[in-house]
Amino acid sequence: MKNAVTLRTIALALLVALSTSAAQARSSNLCPASGKPLPSAEERQFTVPARLLPCFLTPAEIAAIYNSIGHDAQTTVTDPQFESGELNPDGSLRPPLTADQTAALARMHTVLDEDMHAGAVIRKFVANSDVGGYLYGRTVIGSPSAPVVVSTNTVRSFVGLERNTQGLDAGETIGALGLDYETTTTGQFTDASPLPFRRQVSQEVRRHGLHSLRHHMSAEGARDAEIPLARDLEDYVQAHDPSLDNRTFEMDRQGQDNPYTGLGMSDDIGLLTLDETDGDAIYPLHVNEEDVMTVPTPLARGDVLLRRSLDGEEIPVARYVRFTHPDGTTSYGWSLSPRLSAADRAYYRGLIEQAAARVAAAGG
Repeated sequence: MKNAVTLRTIALALLVALSTSAAQARSSNLCPASGKPLPSAEERQFTVPARLLPCFLTPAEIAAIYNSIGHDAQTTVTDPQFESGELNPDGSLRPPLTADQTAALARMHTVLDEDMHAGAVIRKFVANSDVGGYLYGRTVIGSPSAPVVVSTNTVRSFVGLERNTQGLDAGETIGALGLDYETTTTGQFTDASPLPFRRQVSQEVRRHGLHSLRHHMSAEGARDAEIPLARDLEDYVQAHDPSLDNRTFEMDRQGQDNPYTGLGMSDDIGLLTLDETDGDAIYPLHVNEEDVMTVPTPLARGDVLLRRSLDGEEIPVARYVRFTHPDGTTSYGWSLSPRLSAADRAYYRGLIEQAAARVAAAGG
């Protein structure tokens, strides 16, 4: 009798264990916050953050993220050069991040940074004045009195996963990336507007579109892409989120007109929408995660230069390919798309010729 009871007890325990394992297996395929099917790693690459985050974060956390824009994430910075970064364009003081906003932003980066890995597709948006230098392979930097010729075979500075600007038109993209940092009357991305504290999409972009490099990350490149955070948020992340170790670095805001947020996501500070009936309305936050290449990463075979129009249409301009020369040696460079119109081909060849002339004048 005792043996029978023991066997029944063992069988019941096994049944409970198997049921628990099955439930855990089912739950592992569901979003922890919403209970919806968990997206695959491939699906995550092309799921915009606004749709991905509800899988992992609560509505309250997401609301805190959206409400964090315009808040000061560097209240503990004492260096006078960053005092202006704590101000709004009108000179008013930015309120400090709340505890809930800080925690929610850290959670957001824990989720989104997981998708920056080998094979990830990123975009690097470039000024039209730099397109010729990229296509030529070299450009000139430095002052007119001390020009320096450099190669343009790397992706550097601010970048982001392609999903950050997926489906946006040129104006929305400039807003989402906070490219309204120019202060001149006319610029590459934005021009001055008659309204105070407002910029508008530049005539340059209206005429020639918005250009970007589409690049597949190597493992090393993904490791070198880190999230810029102002000090308060960086200190919190370092203390509370071990999954973000070596994935963030301190970058504080400088200048009250600077659209840089210090929150690890980009946003415009005063870019008028393309719809003139909107009055003085600016683009709303398009939640994202921005990265900085702490080390420039080399362009890769198959990378593409694209042009985005005001209506969101995007066309390939050139592809980064391997050339084989008559002597058998090989090199990499850009090949213009055969689908370009005659007018477009002439435009880009003109940019290449201008870049070549600048390099030659600088002694390159």
